Amino acid sequence: MKENNKKKINRRDFFKLAGAGTLATATALYGCAPKKKNYDSESAVLGEVPTDKMVYRTNPTTGDRVSLLGYGCMRWPTRKRADGEGDEIDQEAVNELVDYAIAHGVNHFDTAPVYVQGLSECATGIALKRHPREKFFIATKLSNFNSEAQTREGALAMYHNSFKELQVDYIDYLLLHSIGSETWKRCTSAIWTTAYWTSC
Repeated sequence: MKENNKKKINRRDFFKLAGAGTLATATALYGCAPKKKNYDSESAVLGEVPTDKMVYRTNPTTGDRVSLLGYGCMRWPTRKRADGEGDEIDQEAVNELVDYAIAHGVNHFDTAPVYVQGLSECATGIALKRHPREKFFIATKLSNFNSEAQTREGALAMYHNSFKELQVDYIDYLLLHSIGSETWKRCTSAIWTTAYWTSC
């Protein structure tokens, strides 16, 4: 295929196509030729990502410079409790994992109230509290499939509890969790209007 016939595509559109199950077709049609070497731009495409340093993207709305690699906190290591009654988070291991990630340029951590049987936010908060707040971005979720979040009062309680568990004064990114057709109906109902959040 001649160069002048190649269509250009940015990373976001590429992944939208890939997510639709057309990865092979998208690669064949569009290619992955780099436009320019700009590791801090949304325009960076596949094939440009360096392997010796962290890559960041700048959020065009907030200006946040977020690591391309985020740390998902859904599977923190656990250990048997000393009293033999179930498992608990291995906080020392979590601290080490967070320290390693931050030391290697990761600055985005993603958790949720329901992760690790409800223990992830607390463990994540303890580990991150040991670092300056400006060194990381935290994302958590309003876990909509949880019955607690299906009322205005319950959702607000979950929202406020996330601040307490994470030990932060602000949350960088609050996501809606497990959006399906039924959940989406609830989210777009009167409960989930903009006015809903004005009293938070």
